[in-house]
Amino acid sequence: MSDLIYPTLDLFLYALKTSLNTTDAETQKKQAAFLEQLPSDTQFSDPDIETEYLEITHPPQINFISQNKSLEGYYYTVRLNDTYGLQIDCSINNQTETQPAKSFTILKTEIEQKLNKQLVTIGKTWFLSGWLPENSSQNPEDIAKDSYNALFKDTNWQPVKGTFLEGKFFELWHSGNTTNNLNSDEHHVIIAIYPHRKSAEKAAEFYTDWMGLFCYRSKISWAYWQSRLIKESLLNHYKQIEENRKITNQSNSRQEKQNITTSRKILNNIDNILQQYTIDLINLSFQKQIIEINLSNYQLRLALIKEKAGQNNQLDFLEKFSELANKKYLPQITKDIENMQLGLQLLEDTINATRSRIEVEKAEREHNFQELVAVAGAGIATVSLVRETAKDCKDIFSQVRFFCNYPLSASLIVGIIVSFMVWWLRKQLR
Repeated sequence: MSDLIYPTLDLFLYALKTSLNTTDAETQKKQAAFLEQLPSDTQFSDPDIETEYLEITHPPQINFISQNKSLEGYYYTVRLNDTYGLQIDCSINNQTETQPAKSFTILKTEIEQKLNKQLVTIGKTWFLSGWLPENSSQNPEDIAKDSYNALFKDTNWQPVKGTFLEGKFFELWHSGNTTNNLNSDEHHVIIAIYPHRKSAEKAAEFYTDWMGLFCYRSKISWAYWQSRLIKESLLNHYKQIEENRKITNQSNSRQEKQNITTSRKILNNIDNILQQYTIDLINLSFQKQIIEINLSNYQLRLALIKEKAGQNNQLDFLEKFSELANKKYLPQITKDIENMQLGLQLLEDTINATRSRIEVEKAEREHNFQELVAVAGAGIATVSLVRETAKDCKDIFSQVRFFCNYPLSASLIVGIIVSFMVWWLRKQLR
């Protein structure tokens, strides 16, 4: 048997109020989506001020009504700078009798029914808790495992363990991956099994601390998975530019004579892609900054929780995540930024080479046009002169009857000969 007294399930859920380049209309839309999680008569107040922690409903804790009379719970909402935080708490309304671990399934169903599925979230944490009956011989880890399996059909039970206020804590998470740039699907669960009611009631005083800590954690995870999407976008941009570069390199001689329009089109295409590449590179650096700021806040909040809880609390398991961020997330993004900056240099070199090629082709066309003008000018001038003189059959032309009889044809022949000689002489002098 895996029995607990007063099994309680809390969902800590986070949604951005504002983000980079968010318009007022978009901010209002996000706010409206967040408010849809709460009862329609909720008194909501969110002044336009920068604040680390602000309760935004009156009263701060709003009891919810369930059709299942055996349940009780409440909503608690805050704003942490640019992020809304929502805690939904649901418990079995009985603090004397033991309940099976499978009761958590009922609690989760109740909470999910109260959520608006359209809400865009950046992260969430499921927090399961309860206390053992007096003189219980049950293994807290066995109860924690059964409670976890009641919510998630996941046989991979490999928790990080710790103690807090005499309770046994178990943390599990799967980094997973984010399939879009809106919702984070990270799987994060904490299970607390307290030895008695007094310990559980003391631990309940830390809910506001968990609200802040889990917010920083969610923002770190969200920023990292955003960086993976941005990196993928950067690689796609780079591939597109490489494809355009190969097209120009594979042009044969016949195509090169007609290549200036195609080259300009390719250059414009590369320019447009490069602009997106540069924006993505800036966004990648921005995600790194988000992780650095929130990692610092996470570590500070965890230190405050340790200080508040006092001695004999082993919260080192919560430091595993900050180690992950320090040893994997930040170095990975830093390396990606360095590599992508090298890629940016290569792309700029490609653009410069394409521009140079266009200038060479343009110069050759202008030179060829000048040649044509010079040769044609010499021919036309010759035709005009010869035609007028031959028509009157004067000077040398009087000796050649063909010029007198056919002045137009004769002038054209002479013009062609002169044009050819001019072209030949200019070619020899180049």
